[in-house]
Amino acid sequence: FSQLVSAQQLAQNYLSNLPKFPDNGCAVTETNKNTFYQQIDRVIEAIELDIERIHKQQPPADQNQLLSTVSGGEAAGEQLAQQKLMKDHGISSMDLKKIENMSEEELQEWGEKYVASNRGKHSQSSARKQYNIKLQDLQDRLSTYKEGWVNMQAEYEKKEKQAKTDLDLCLEMVLKNAPEPQYRGEACINQDVIDEYITKNEQRCNDNYCQAIAPLKKQMMNKKMGEMPQVLRLLSQIQTIQNDQVKEQTGLNLNASQSNELAALELVKEFAGEMRNML
Repeated sequence: FSQLVSAQQLAQNYLSNLPKFPDNGCAVTETNKNTFYQQIDRVIEAIELDIERIHKQQPPADQNQLLSTVSGGEAAGEQLAQQKLMKDHGISSMDLKKIENMSEEELQEWGEKYVASNRGKHSQSSARKQYNIKLQDLQDRLSTYKEGWVNMQAEYEKKEKQAKTDLDLCLEMVLKNAPEPQYRGEACINQDVIDEYITKNEQRCNDNYCQAIAPLKKQMMNKKMGEMPQVLRLLSQIQTIQNDQVKEQTGLNLNASQSNELAALELVKEFAGEMRNML
């Protein structure tokens, strides 16, 4: 549990260090925009350093804890048979040899221990099943958030495309309705008037585009920021469970190296980059 809290806190701290997305992106000055970018860049750089640190802390795979392969057809066949016997009945070939030489009293004692052992294995199997159910529930909840983000992004892109079409039409009309050039000889005597008209009206087109898009950007960024803590928690829970399963199978304790924090850190980094691109 403490590892999970640590994972949430690390990613959450970086999330809280991100700047607030501007209420009106159309009114942001170049100076404020550069400050916004710098704050985000510092967070991204710090996250990358933490990710690198965590990767370096991960323990190397212990070859003695991994399944070894047996060369040779006869040896391989014997090993598979022994594995199946152990998997299906929890009895090794050595156990079978011992059973053959047991007295009736020893057989009864061995049988009682065998039944008790199987109860324990059944309990472990039941716990593993509950583990998988919990993992699936967490993944389903995470998918709900991610699907919502994908749908929100698709809706934004649809509206942004329409706004861009309106902008192009507006700019086209500005050029079409600009004053006709007036010449005295080869010199255009009203070029200043034409330039002023185009500049003023192109700015109007760009302002309209920005005013249509800025609220959509703010809404999307604020919604993701609001949901991010729950998503970070789900990611940490999922990774912790998956790491526990690896530990059960191989003995490697990946949670001790904070690898259960990696997915959450990567998501905050991705979100920070998205915020940067949105302004």
